[in-house]
Amino acid sequence: MNPKSIKPFLVALAILLPLLPEGGLRAQYKVVHLEAPFNTPGSETGALVVGDTVLAFASMRKPESRNRHFNMGDGVMQVYQARIAKSGKIARPRLDRWGINSRKDHTGNLALDPLTQDLYFTRGDVETLRSEIYYAKKKKRRGWEKPVKLKGPVNQPGHTATHPAVGRLADSTVILYFVSDRPGGLGGMDIWYTLIKNGKSGECVNLGPMVNSTADEYTPFYDQRNGVLYFSSDRAGGLGGFDIYCAAGQRNTWQKAEPVCGCLNSEQNDLYFTISQYDSATSMPIAGYLSSNRPDSYFLTDSTCCNDLYRWGVDTLALLRTVAMDTVEPVDTVVQRVRRFMFPLFLYFHNDDPDPRSHEPLTETTYPECQRRYAALRHDYMARQDNAIDSAMMDLFFDTCVVGNYERVEQLFEYVENLLDAGHSITITIAGYASPLSNSEYNRHLSRRRIGSFINMIRAWHNGVFLDALTDGKLFVEQKPHGAVEPTTESRSKDPVYGLPAALARRIEILSCEIR
Repeated sequence: MNPKSIKPFLVALAILLPLLPEGGLRAQYKVVHLEAPFNTPGSETGALVVGDTVLAFASMRKPESRNRHFNMGDGVMQVYQARIAKSGKIARPRLDRWGINSRKDHTGNLALDPLTQDLYFTRGDVETLRSEIYYAKKKKRRGWEKPVKLKGPVNQPGHTATHPAVGRLADSTVILYFVSDRPGGLGGMDIWYTLIKNGKSGECVNLGPMVNSTADEYTPFYDQRNGVLYFSSDRAGGLGGFDIYCAAGQRNTWQKAEPVCGCLNSEQNDLYFTISQYDSATSMPIAGYLSSNRPDSYFLTDSTCCNDLYRWGVDTLALLRTVAMDTVEPVDTVVQRVRRFMFPLFLYFHNDDPDPRSHEPLTETTYPECQRRYAALRHDYMARQDNAIDSAMMDLFFDTCVVGNYERVEQLFEYVENLLDAGHSITITIAGYASPLSNSEYNRHLSRRRIGSFINMIRAWHNGVFLDALTDGKLFVEQKPHGAVEPTTESRSKDPVYGLPAALARRIEILSCEIR
């Protein structure tokens, strides 16, 4: 989708976003089959946009043979790349120039570290189809270093490790989601995670029953901006074959996985979902790719053998029709959305905010005032980091935590308002913390002021719509001021106040929202 075509519809997207549940795509999308030479009668999978300039994907192209039936034993899966012009036009794909293909093993399932651009992928034995995960470090200038097999327990003898997806934790640790049939799963192929340090994987942990099932789960993709895992599964209840699902969370803490909107899934296999473009105003995914063997895909004699690449994008006409519809939801639906909300929800503060140098436990400042001041300091924080990676991590912290979590709490307030109108009673439990840069008594008072700023936000919400509920006890805020919390890692920034560990410590936590 051409980025220029999206701009006239940003207002519609901004209106729709508060109506979407946390955890995935729920707008309307179009799915378009890519023509030759991107797709062939062979199999094309795993399209990924690299640096906005290259479309990379894996392809097993039809070998030169008189045999018109194509199967997995007829060739080797290899990585292809195509340049993306500023106009959005994609050039003819060519065999990988990054040096990751193998002449004897299948190569594919590309994934990129969102910060360093290190490349993860799999190599699979042509006969047994058993795969292992490799990675290649990004060079300082252009290209990648020679690929090496990922060390540690991720690659387990006798079992497959495939379909890597890379994310980053708040402390900058690389987290690798992957698919495996190793012991300890729920059945079939499951999604697991491991933490990567110095090119070596750590303990492998199953994502659990909120994501995995007794069926097969494949092709995870982690949306770092919104904290959502997309994957495919052939579990019961789908449209047919493999369907695309999504779950909000990280590591092994997830909301229950649900299918993405029906406009993306089909009655055939739908796999390798990726996101290539976000709306700059809302961070909503608006374009990407998937692979499928739906009826318009190319194949020789057997459509089950071969997947093709498809581009998905926002269906702007459907969006405008949706905006015009009545969007009031049943109360039962709102109750379920609050109960699926990802708690704890963290809200962050600049150092000694609100009311710097105050020894009072109370404040008249509202959290939105604190959040706006903090968001305005993004570039100051980034400039005080020691290196480009730390600076990029701080930028990600502001996107995801300072801005993103504030938008999520606004959504939660909308739900609470609807539930109170329907006669429910609500208890919000909130804890407050400070970084250990002052004495204990001062930090306890600062924690109370931070909780107080959140309560002031509640009081001021929509010109005081919650005031009556606070007075008659229908809305109750339980407070837990804890004072200072020790950072989990040592700050590497020039000024510890501006380091990520201290930034993560200065927070309040919305622990729960109980509905009665």
